[in-house]
Amino acid sequence: MTDGREELLARTVRSVVWDGNLSGPIHRWFLHDDSGDEILRARLANRWPRLNQLNDGDSPRRGFDGAITHAWSWLAQVDDIDFVFHLEDDFLLNRPVDLRAMAEVLTARPYLAQLALRRQPWNDAERAAGGIVEQHPGDYAQMTDGQHTWLEHRRFFTTNPSLYRRELCAAGWPAGAESEGRFGLGLLRDGLPWGVPGPDIRFGFWGSRQSGEWVEHIGVQRAGVGY
Repeated sequence: MTDGREELLARTVRSVVWDGNLSGPIHRWFLHDDSGDEILRARLANRWPRLNQLNDGDSPRRGFDGAITHAWSWLAQVDDIDFVFHLEDDFLLNRPVDLRAMAEVLTARPYLAQLALRRQPWNDAERAAGGIVEQHPGDYAQMTDGQHTWLEHRRFFTTNPSLYRRELCAAGWPAGAESEGRFGLGLLRDGLPWGVPGPDIRFGFWGSRQSGEWVEHIGVQRAGVGY
């Protein structure tokens, strides 16, 4: 997901696509650009032909909520993939990520809406506490299946880098401000599209409590609108 920050996108693509930090049965790469710039989109298509663009050539800017709605409307129809790795244009991978292992956990535990990758502390409260999880440590339960370890919680859904079932795209994304927070609250209330009721669902972070940060957020200045 990008909105015109071409140089940040280049760093992200290099880290995630070309440097081999992301492994697993990756079937297809998609790029959704919300810049509204037809010339930029043509340049991105020429620069990275491997990334299938989910845009009409001259479509206008849709904003954060509209961009996800538009991308998910495409992905909901792609029936030859089971999972989506959601990535914005301003994240670098700090270490190798095994998507197959993450998918195994999601498959075995359908109550998990997503498995996200932890980033560095970003706001003042997170920095003071030492991290996202450290800010509310009692709200995160460490889980293991003997091979993999992850944290479960009911605090929020995040559009930070994460893996989720493609079926989640059928849930629909809310329009308007604070859409990310309202989407998570909607899942907690209404449940998941594959039949898990709201009180049973959890969100997840990949890795143990001590595993630290998996990704680096590099987008200091926000270019998108409608968060």
